[in-house]
Amino acid sequence: MSWVRHKERSMTFQLELEKIVGKERHRTDPRTGRNYTPKQTRLAEKAVRKAYRAEHEDHGDFDGIVTVTIETFRPLAKSNPKYWAGRADLGKPDWDNIGKLACDALNGIAFKDDSQVDMGAVTKRPRSPYGTKPRIDIYIEYFVEEYVKEKK
Repeated sequence: MSWVRHKERSMTFQLELEKIVGKERHRTDPRTGRNYTPKQTRLAEKAVRKAYRAEHEDHGDFDGIVTVTIETFRPLAKSNPKYWAGRADLGKPDWDNIGKLACDALNGIAFKDDSQVDMGAVTKRPRSPYGTKPRIDIYIEYFVEEYVKEKK
């Protein structure tokens, strides 16, 4: 007796941004004591949702297993030497904040909740030459589980 996982479908989409950002911590307004999400994070999450909806229908009711793979492509700054193109992207934002931002943005539209993500990967690709647009590619796979009894 065991559980078997079957891939139901997969989808991919990409978005170009002015700047790749990660999920920021909430802030507290000292005047009112209210918590709020920083503007940069709100705008980036909105861009992820918009890019997803532009290419796919909502799957916010899916409650199975989900895997998410994210790749980022960031250009060098203008002040960097051209020969630095192809260097590892070791700058901010951190890979975990990029993944958190994307999964939080897709809550309720690509899947019910990001707690369903049982495997996630973020790859920060080597820096591209100055002048290229920053881009994020997101690949989502949906799985269903089935309990199978072993034959005697």
